[in-house]
Amino acid sequence: MFSVIRWLASFWIRQILNAIAPTIGVVGTGIYSPPALMQNTLDALVQKKIVPYLSDIVNKPSPTHWALQRSGKHVTGGALIFPLLTAEDPAGGAFWGDQNLNTSVFDPVIPAEQQWRFYYQNIAIATTDIILGSGGASAVDIVKAKMQIGAASLLPKLARANWGIYPQNTSIDIDNIPNWIGVQGNTIAGVNRSTVTAWNPGAAVSNGSGALTIPNFEQAYQSVTFGYDEPDTLFLNNYDYGRFKTQFINAGAAPGSVVRMNDNITDKEPAQLGLRYHFRVDNAVVLADQYITAGTGWLWNSKYMWMNYHKNGYYVVRPWLMSSSQEVIASRIVVAEQLTNVRPLSACTITNLT
Repeated sequence: MFSVIRWLASFWIRQILNAIAPTIGVVGTGIYSPPALMQNTLDALVQKKIVPYLSDIVNKPSPTHWALQRSGKHVTGGALIFPLLTAEDPAGGAFWGDQNLNTSVFDPVIPAEQQWRFYYQNIAIATTDIILGSGGASAVDIVKAKMQIGAASLLPKLARANWGIYPQNTSIDIDNIPNWIGVQGNTIAGVNRSTVTAWNPGAAVSNGSGALTIPNFEQAYQSVTFGYDEPDTLFLNNYDYGRFKTQFINAGAAPGSVVRMNDNITDKEPAQLGLRYHFRVDNAVVLADQYITAGTGWLWNSKYMWMNYHKNGYYVVRPWLMSSSQEVIASRIVVAEQLTNVRPLSACTITNLT
């Protein structure tokens, strides 16, 4: 009976201490009972084990950002200008003998101009916390941890900007993928696509409803294929990706529709029953990205769409600076970038995926 009363008293003392912990912290190392019996003694003598790395349970990786980062171009200049050939020069064709030929001067090129967009991630630490959290054999150095948090916190912002997701969808964010290939007739890179129609993406292809079907994919694919210049990327939401993937792994499929299930490093022990990793349909690699809103597929040719990075603003880590009136030091990670598509006609969307 006495042990029960002691446990209840200890429990309520702990509840009170936890309630006011933001103000006064925990006295001792905060060993719990149970399992500890000599709780006060252990609070004074026993050290807890801190795992020496951060476990990220918040951020989501983006295959889109990975692909754009991997193929990015590093350039300089105060802005990005792309000369656009908007029409065929009509001065040409068949002729014979001494026929007078057309020597008219034609002016078919217009400039498209994009402005650099800047992104930052703040990293701030109180100097007193640096003193108290200087790490050691059984802890994580707080400065190192804050730098890791800063890097991990910047990436989702850039991933959202690629798809125009709030709050990275303002007038000072990059020209995002939906604005490039999901809309016709808008103004982008300074060009009004309602008048310069050649600057528009391919027309959206409706899937009707249900999972993306192979015939509807093929219709979209062929609509943006020009000779041997074929789209090479299809991005889907994870749900739509899974539904599309099952089109190719039907166990009852006819021999003519069997696909190669294995790769050259297939596991030797478990049976291979599905497509490993991502997969390719025609010339398009199919990838899943949780940042994409379900219901739409995005098909494009990566030769014509890439991320530009300014050479002098490529993930620059600023020196630590101290506030003039506070014991707080701050750094920033800064990147200057802009998403370009020089041939939107080679891309389209596939809508009404359910």
